[in-house]
Parts: sequence; C-alpha cells; structure tokens
Amino acid sequence: MRFQPLALNCECGLRPLRVRQVGLTPQHQLVVLWWCPNCRRNISVVKDLADCWRDCPKPEDFQETAPVDAAGSPAEDTDFLHRLGVRFPDPLE
Repeated sequence: MRFQPLALNCECGLRPLRVRQVGLTPQHQLVVLWWCPNCRRNISVVKDLADCWRDCPKPEDFQETAPVDAAGSPAEDTDFLHRLGVRFPDPLE
C-alpha cells in the first residue's frame, strides 16, 4: 500500500520514538499522542479530518517503480550485477 507519512515532530524537533495512541474526536479530528523524552512531556497533535482528506496524495503523486526485466529485478540492478560478473540463467533453459 502506498501512503504519505504524517510529519510528527515535537516543538523541540524530536520525532516520536513510539506513538502512544491514535484516535478520533466527536469534532471530526485525528489525534496522535506520544511522550517526548527530550522535553519530558506528553505531546498531542490534532488535525481536522477535512485537512487530512485535502492532504491525501493523489495516485499521480507517486512515481512509478523502476522498469523490471525478465529476471524480476530492476533493470539498473541487473546491469550492475552483470558488470560484477553475475549471470542469470536463461529463462528458456
């Protein structure tokens, strides 16, 4: 599944090591709670679900993956391995 991660930071700039809880409010908001070991306090982020909906990425925002060759690995990786002397068996054998 493709997704865009939420940017979670404390005021001190530290990212959460572990999210304590995620929930929804009756006012249609997303709430994320964690403990900041640097500030030594509980941090909560509240975001309106309408803002979440607006911020959702569109399918075209994600780039396509690298082309895949017959061996099933990205073509760039296969070229690199060939330069190292690695040879894949012929699929017709």
